[in-house]
Amino acid sequence: MVPFAKAGVGGIATQSYPNVLHKEKAMTLFEKNKKPEEVVKILLKGDKKREKRQVIVMDKTGKSFGFTGKENEGYAGEVSGKDFICAGNMLASEKVLKAISKTFTSSKENLTERLMKCLIAGEKAGGDKRDEVYGSASLLVVKKNKGLFGLGDRWLDLRIDYSKNPIKDLKELLSKRKKFEFLFSSEFKY
Repeated sequence: MVPFAKAGVGGIATQSYPNVLHKEKAMTLFEKNKKPEEVVKILLKGDKKREKRQVIVMDKTGKSFGFTGKENEGYAGEVSGKDFICAGNMLASEKVLKAISKTFTSSKENLTERLMKCLIAGEKAGGDKRDEVYGSASLLVVKKNKGLFGLGDRWLDLRIDYSKNPIKDLKELLSKRKKFEFLFSSEFKY
């Protein structure tokens, strides 16, 4: 429910108190060449629950903008840099986002591997402040004209819901997907 992206257009994550209607609207605004900050402002204009929400967006050029409402719990915020933005709420501390940011900027692996390393780094830095909670984790990567089996532009769309160890479980799911990497090569015709 949190991430959404469209190849050649942009991406959005809406969490804490998500509004799934923001997803398509954000893509429409990006297609009209709105800047990330404008997109978030338009999405939240008149939203009576805006202070409970957390919304981050990135356009096709890698420019991003985020909003974290004042009513988010725990440590909540966002960090952005060249070609990335990350956000969290109910986090142990700001060290979580700093670890994710540092990992993203220092990693040289492909995007999927970098994102997985970021999730692991965030968890090692304290992750979610809640104990004994069932959590979720996801990896979404889109590529123009690379969708398989009728999945549009979704190159990778993995998620774990209601897990005591969502990051570990997502890493295992990603490794299982890699066993079938030959199906996802650029030479694969369908």
